[in-house]
Formats: sequence, structure tokens, C-alpha cells
Amino acid sequence: MKRRYIIKTIKILLLIIILLAGVKGILVYCDYKAEEERMAQKPYFTKYKLTATEMGVLDAEYHVKVTPTIENMDKEDWPDYSYVTIEATEDTKIVVTVMNYWLFDDLSEVDKDAWEKATEYGFTTSNRITVDWVMEHPREAVEIMDSMASYGEIFQELREWIYPIYERITGEKIET
Repeated sequence: MKRRYIIKTIKILLLIIILLAGVKGILVYCDYKAEEERMAQKPYFTKYKLTATEMGVLDAEYHVKVTPTIENMDKEDWPDYSYVTIEATEDTKIVVTVMNYWLFDDLSEVDKDAWEKATEYGFTTSNRITVDWVMEHPREAVEIMDSMASYGEIFQELREWIYPIYERITGEKIET
């Protein structure tokens, strides 16, 4: 009788261990699936929930300051990087000035789409794009930049292209 009781107890303990292992396996699998789903999402940045592509344009063509830098963003926050901030720089002002010049003073056929996009947002020769507007409407600013010739890539070349044009149209010398 005692032996039977011991065997029954061992069977119950083994069943409990197997059930606990199964539950733990299910929990691990659920965690894995949740993590897989989280990592499959596209990241978004700033309070405007900008895409990585939009952030790239703001950084490379508008030359905004991004805080924290990509290297300092925590992978654990993926995909929510809404704490990232963008700030205008002196180069942002220069880019907006040259962009306005090309859109409203020296418009060429290659920038016609950008001019149309800018006028769609209410900009004219007497009501030009401002740095403040770019910072408050970054997604729309990216749309205008992407409508420029070659998607605005020329604005990446500050020293070679943009500074000389800025100096010519404003008469201000840029120290580099």
C-alpha cells in the first residue's frame, strides 16, 4: 500500500512538472512571438511619428540636429522613438533660404513639382517657407524636399553647392 502511494505521488509530481514545463514553454513562445511582432514593426520618430526615411531627409537635406543620435537610441524602445527630437540649425536656415530662392525667385522646370507642392501648402513669393514651419510640419517639409530635382540631394552638398548660392543671394559670407 505504501509503495502504491509513493508511485502515485511520483506520477502526480511528474505530471505537475510536465504541466509546468509546458506552461513555461507556452509563455516563452508567447514572449518570442510578441518580440518578433514588435521587431517587425517599422520604427517611428519624434512626436510627429516620422518614418526613418523622413528622418533621413530632415537630417541629410535640411541638416536638423537629431537628439539622441541613432547610435544612442535604445534598441529596447523599438519601434517607439517618439522621444527623439529635431532642432533647427544654422544650416537649416541656409537650406530654407536657398530652397525659397529656387522655388520663388529662380524657378526652373526641374523644381516645378516642388513649387506646386509648396503652393499646395499655401506658400507664395510673398509668403515663403520658414524654418519654424519646417520644424512644425516636418512631414510636409519632406514632401516639398522630395519634390525638388533629384529629391533634393543637392542640399546634402552644403560647401560645394548650397553655401555659394546662399552667399550670392544674401551677400552674407559663411565661415567654414
